[in-house]
Amino acid sequence: MKIVYVLSSNIVCGGHIIILQHINRLAKRGYDVSICLLNESIPAKQNSFSWFPNFNLPVVHPKDFPDAVDICVATFWATVIPVLKFTAQHKVYFVQSDETRFYDDPIIKNWVVLSYLCNIHYMTEAKWIVEWLKENFGHQAVYIPNALDSDIIHPAKPIEKKREDKLRILVEGTIDAPFKRVKEAIEASQGLDCEVWCVSNGGEPSPDWKIDRFFYKVDFSQMKHIYSSCDILVKLSSVEGFFGPPLEMMACGGVCIVSDVTGYDEYIKDEYNALVIPNGDVNLAHQALQRLINDKDLYTKLQENGKTTANSMQWEDSIDKLEAFYQNLSNQTKTFHVQGERIEFLQQLLADHYSLRQENPEKIDYYELSRWESTMINAFRKIKKIIPLSIRLFIKRKFNRILKKQVI
Repeated sequence: MKIVYVLSSNIVCGGHIIILQHINRLAKRGYDVSICLLNESIPAKQNSFSWFPNFNLPVVHPKDFPDAVDICVATFWATVIPVLKFTAQHKVYFVQSDETRFYDDPIIKNWVVLSYLCNIHYMTEAKWIVEWLKENFGHQAVYIPNALDSDIIHPAKPIEKKREDKLRILVEGTIDAPFKRVKEAIEASQGLDCEVWCVSNGGEPSPDWKIDRFFYKVDFSQMKHIYSSCDILVKLSSVEGFFGPPLEMMACGGVCIVSDVTGYDEYIKDEYNALVIPNGDVNLAHQALQRLINDKDLYTKLQENGKTTANSMQWEDSIDKLEAFYQNLSNQTKTFHVQGERIEFLQQLLADHYSLRQENPEKIDYYELSRWESTMINAFRKIKKIIPLSIRLFIKRKFNRILKKQVI
């Protein structure tokens, strides 16, 4: 079976770590697996992913997309249209979050929504995303849970030995992504008798932050040494699909304080293997840190239960499920997929209409909708009116003039 995962970039991030786990482990089971890298400014070479341990599989650009592909996998909303354009027997969208939450721009939000309205097979890593896709878009996504690679993440030689007189706090996340709330995690750690380390793959720490060490764009293989140097991870993200760093910290013997962000409950239980605080409450995060500093018994309990949790989440069971899903698809006749050009055209309509609405709101006309258009609008209503009615009506007018009732 030939499988291609389509990526928009090669940046170090949690989503790509999971994708590369899929790819490496499927290849070890004998499958022909490769990456199609959409950004042609990044070399189509194995060393473009050298930050991930033991990656040695083919990387191509779209112009060299392989022949006779059985399964092509989109991995981010911006990869869906290219996947729909590529030739493959079956096409899958691996959804790792509600990606509308990544943006403030309403045009981009609407483009993201379109990626969830395509005739494509959906799979995901988190139970909350399974429910979200079903409730809002009517998709029954296949659930492939994430896990921990104990060959990569495990207790290791620390960069600097832990101190006996005070705890060392680690804050991890992309600084220039506000929803990662690195700034808030730093704030929660201020005014305590502790050291603070920060690791980020994007952005620079503010001069006002009181941190003792900063690490930038660390290879994934080196993270275990940072985790093993620290006592507590503070992770206060407001947007996640399934976050890996708390699980990795548990595996390296640390204790975590996390927000109750979507996906946290895939493996975290408050007061059992971590402390969970309401999303956005910096003061409670500060209090949780103070508890761990003062209560050694609580720290030890969370530490031991965290190790148990990490040990229970291994990759082979998840790859068994992934392999079964792909095998089942490959045994079916070719799936009909909506043409990528159609979705691309609809994207442009949405962008054009938004501009028109901003410049000339009085020129937006209202029309009686056809049966097919009403069906489409009902689908849009299911997504809690992310796409406004005026935009849907504008799409109707464009379809009447240009598509002439041709169904996308």
